[in-house]
Amino acid sequence: MKIGFYSCMTGMPWGGSEELWWRTARKMQIDGSQVAVNYKWWPETAKQLVQLEDSGGQIWLRNQPESFWAGRLGKLKSLMGNQPKDCPRTWLESAKPDAVLVSLGFHPDRIDVATDCAAMGIPYAINVQCASNTFFIHSDCLPEYRDWYRKAAKVYFVSEENRQKMENNLAIRLDNYEIVANPFNLKPNEVPEYPATDEGFNLACVGRLHFQSKGQDVVVAVLKQDKWKQRNLKVNFYGADQGNRRQLEDLITLYGLQEQMQYQGYKNRVADIWAENQALLLPSRYEGAPLVVVEAMLSNRICIATDIGRNRELLEDGQTGFIAESATPELLDRAMERAWAVRDQWKSLGELAGQHLRANYTLDPIGDFADNLRTLVD
Repeated sequence: MKIGFYSCMTGMPWGGSEELWWRTARKMQIDGSQVAVNYKWWPETAKQLVQLEDSGGQIWLRNQPESFWAGRLGKLKSLMGNQPKDCPRTWLESAKPDAVLVSLGFHPDRIDVATDCAAMGIPYAINVQCASNTFFIHSDCLPEYRDWYRKAAKVYFVSEENRQKMENNLAIRLDNYEIVANPFNLKPNEVPEYPATDEGFNLACVGRLHFQSKGQDVVVAVLKQDKWKQRNLKVNFYGADQGNRRQLEDLITLYGLQEQMQYQGYKNRVADIWAENQALLLPSRYEGAPLVVVEAMLSNRICIATDIGRNRELLEDGQTGFIAESATPELLDRAMERAWAVRDQWKSLGELAGQHLRANYTLDPIGDFADNLRTLVD
């Protein structure tokens, strides 16, 4: 069996939306399947792609600039730039996959490869990793988008909320969808010790610094209030900069919040975050199925999060977390107030969150998804 993986990621060299497909590709390699990947060229190839190639996978980097020598062993890649090499059909004819998974980081991503798959009789599936109400597909493009989704063997969403948004955007009902789970970066039974609260409580706000999606600016708008300044609460921001680190740090300075809010950079080990914090604060404006919620709950930590993505499906409001109806300062403030009122119970509520997550979320999302992809060929 040979599975093709086509990533629509174009905004950055790698992101959380890539984790499901590449880990599944790696598992399928280990299980004896072949994989072929079509990915956008970047000056430095992501280590995940290197691993797949080193294990026998075929990596096709599209949109390479002319005269670029790519490959760690000095292999000369194609110098055709935007010539036919970058056409999906050329890749399909060369790779000859039995089926293709198209991974979308954001719902408006174009999936022209689906047109060629359909024309060539290659079954394909679509994985939508994130959908929002901030961008709508133009009506002129609706026919081709609808065609792509209707002809898919399966459309995988990571949350019911995202499915509803996508159906609303396309103004059609999808009968070929399934909800799948994203992987996490913790061992299922790895529970960091709950930090002492003698010197106060720490909230971890985890996610790339990107106000438009992650909403870190909303946290500043809440904590600049005098009532929060007087409480022994600190917010630690973790994540790579995607354009708004300067604004975040300048806002913190502008409102004199240097003692209450700090940027801690990017942490390679998730467990290190939860060794320092008692709860997660996630003010996102849109998400697919944030891994940080799953990882926080696996770490026996409560979550204070906005009602987006899979959050309400995983969290029981007031029991295993606290949900803000939307990413506004007023609504996030209310959710934080409810959580603060029972801060002495965060440890026990976190333990309940861990139990709830383990009972309602697959602990082998990669194995489950690999099995699902195999049915595209069967």
